[in-house]
Amino acid sequence: PAGLILRVKSLFVCLGIRRESMLKASASLDLAFKGFGALVLTHKDASVDDVGLNYLSAHDIRMLNSSMPADVGLVVLQTCNRVEIYFRGDQDSILSRLKYALTSMGKSVEGSRWRALCGREVVTHLFRVAAGLESLSVGENEILGQVRGAYTQWRRKKRVDQHLSALFEKALHVGKRVRSETSISKGKTGVYSLAVAYASQRVDLHSSRIAVIGAGDVGSKIVKMLNDLGVKDVTIINRTVSTARRLAEKYNYDYAALSFDSLSGYDVVFSAINHPSKKRAVGSRIVVDLSVPPVFVGENVVYLEELREIAERNAESKKEEVRRAEGIIREEEEALARRIQQLLADMYIGRIMNRIEGIRGKEVKRAVNMLEHRGVQRDVSLPILDALTRSIINKTFYRVLEDIRILTYQGDMDHVEYLLSLFGGDSGKPSP
Repeated sequence: PAGLILRVKSLFVCLGIRRESMLKASASLDLAFKGFGALVLTHKDASVDDVGLNYLSAHDIRMLNSSMPADVGLVVLQTCNRVEIYFRGDQDSILSRLKYALTSMGKSVEGSRWRALCGREVVTHLFRVAAGLESLSVGENEILGQVRGAYTQWRRKKRVDQHLSALFEKALHVGKRVRSETSISKGKTGVYSLAVAYASQRVDLHSSRIAVIGAGDVGSKIVKMLNDLGVKDVTIINRTVSTARRLAEKYNYDYAALSFDSLSGYDVVFSAINHPSKKRAVGSRIVVDLSVPPVFVGENVVYLEELREIAERNAESKKEEVRRAEGIIREEEEALARRIQQLLADMYIGRIMNRIEGIRGKEVKRAVNMLEHRGVQRDVSLPILDALTRSIINKTFYRVLEDIRILTYQGDMDHVEYLLSLFGGDSGKPSP
């Protein structure tokens, strides 16, 4: 319609837009990642015991989910070394809600080791986590599956918007790419490897009686590693005896129901369970406690954080691989920025085109009615006018929409909002 065409012509005079200069502009990572936030507690800032005390139970997760407004993006990632809450929305408001919710659950937030991240910090941190750079054992593979699991879980809860989805999909891509293009995950990685390495430096595992408490993910990996090393005398102890039996039969090991009183007969005990109370380690030469929070106390108990020495030696030997991984992360940050800017541009263009389509539809209807009064049948005029106006719109606004996309990539939101106002779009900027 003529009115819209005149608006477009006046628009470029008002803005003084030069397409050539826009095409040379580079995107701002900080602007693209605005709206991403995270509250994190990791082994780098707190003891494993502190991390364990702040671990969120299934009930805590439900409380946290219900305390957040429906339009807030949310993903909680928890491992034995971290509790991390990722979100998208207004930083101050959501952080305030999160801290209040965590405090109401009895978690220590104020004045603690929790760190608040925003914008690009969030992206860099999550990419490093997925790549295994933030793990106690640098390059561990398990973390990638844990990131995927958290993302999937919160997507099912309808908490992952398209921007958080883009962030986590890219993080998973980063994790895969780092492991395929570097050697950072070659060799023995994971906390279970650290645990077995520590124990093997202090006792002869082949001549020791060994108990593995817990038949879950970590316990199963410890059992497999002991079997790979040729260790024969291993008993798998678990609350659910049937689970212990299945794992024991796989490796021809013994199994037993969980009883803390029976542990004194073992030389080495590996623990990877969740238990509500502390237990004193009596009789065993070494107890390697990978539980979160730790279960055992005593002079012969070794905790995750005490395995840092081995982890640091491993990290030192992988310095070059870490450097290469960090280069990949920087590349993928830029790729994610472009993806998010594309999402923003599509949203703005969609808003404008909805308005234009509404005007076009009304004008076509009015013209069809006028022609019908002059004897032109509706089934004759409607297809012609519909095709004609669509063609005019496409040819007239192609350049405008491309410029909107470039303005969005530049971060020139003021001009984009001005465009929306010229076309009668809804006022106010969308949530970050």
